[in-house]
Amino acid sequence: MYSRKIIEPPEKLIKNGKPVFGTFSDVPKKLDIRGVERPFGVLPLPTFITDLRIRSSLFYMFNTKEFIGGIDFFDARLFGHAEVVLWEKNTGRKLAYRAVIGPRRRIVPKKTDTGVCISFSRRRYIRVSWDTSRNCLSTIFDLQGDSARPDVSAAFNVAMDNPAHCAASVVLPAPVMRRCMAKWFRTGPLVGSITLQKHGAHTQPVQYGSEGSVLLEVTRAYYKLRLKVVSAMAAGMIKDKCLSFSISSSNIDAANSDVYNDNFLFYDGQVTPLPPVKITYPFGIKGKWIIQDTENMVDLSFTPVSEHSRTLSIFILRTQGRSIYGTFDGAIQTKDGQLVTIKDFSGMVRKQLMRL
Repeated sequence: MYSRKIIEPPEKLIKNGKPVFGTFSDVPKKLDIRGVERPFGVLPLPTFITDLRIRSSLFYMFNTKEFIGGIDFFDARLFGHAEVVLWEKNTGRKLAYRAVIGPRRRIVPKKTDTGVCISFSRRRYIRVSWDTSRNCLSTIFDLQGDSARPDVSAAFNVAMDNPAHCAASVVLPAPVMRRCMAKWFRTGPLVGSITLQKHGAHTQPVQYGSEGSVLLEVTRAYYKLRLKVVSAMAAGMIKDKCLSFSISSSNIDAANSDVYNDNFLFYDGQVTPLPPVKITYPFGIKGKWIIQDTENMVDLSFTPVSEHSRTLSIFILRTQGRSIYGTFDGAIQTKDGQLVTIKDFSGMVRKQLMRL
């Protein structure tokens, strides 16, 4: 059965101009990959210039009894964007809210012990913050709608000292050894509430007291000029146990993906590194997706329910993204050989193309 060595995170991810590659049992103090020597070839450019090619992102997926959705931040250093998309499970209704973030020094923070990621837009206030000294991962958003969309607000909290909470991180070649991608994860049960109110109306708001699960991913990487990523992720409860997984494939995957990849299963407080996984949609984007590996650890299908598409152009940045809500069926195996069967398990797949 597939295995990948998990070690303690280093003090610094870059040492003497070289990335420290590996899969780590916890989150490093800083997700900082600045200072890599000659990441784009033999040209002796100073690191303060090559560091300008680093891009950052944060994705926070939440899954409650009534709703599933995601908070997406993209940080291009001097500007970025934030978006919240959520679906009402019973009806499949989609609600999407976007904000462009103007020039700021940093949108997605490097510090992992305490940090905050914020969109300050008056109509799109979104905040994801964490503080390990208080064992707290909290999220707030307050989104104004329009004639077609209600006003939506929410507050979620994840206790990091909960036994079901898991954390992990990786530093990977991207795709060659002189460049790198770093990513950290947190997942666990959430408590909180979501409130909907018709925009401009003086009606009583509808509040949903929420319990559910969260999967947080923060990424920092030396991206190519064109980036293609396909990912599958889910977070929820199976027989009173927390289960989350994150599986992705991109054009910056390491050449030796058996040793270096960012696929994980989090189940009942335990972390399982997963092998390289093939994500395909032989019946089209709106048809059934197939997610399988060659080690018999991952055998899943994904059935779409509703899709959200976006295209964004800001200066030289152009992104095209699809986020699809649906359900997973199949089986996934832990590092101890336990086969976990899932059926109608809510999750998302994402297909992204970026020109940077």
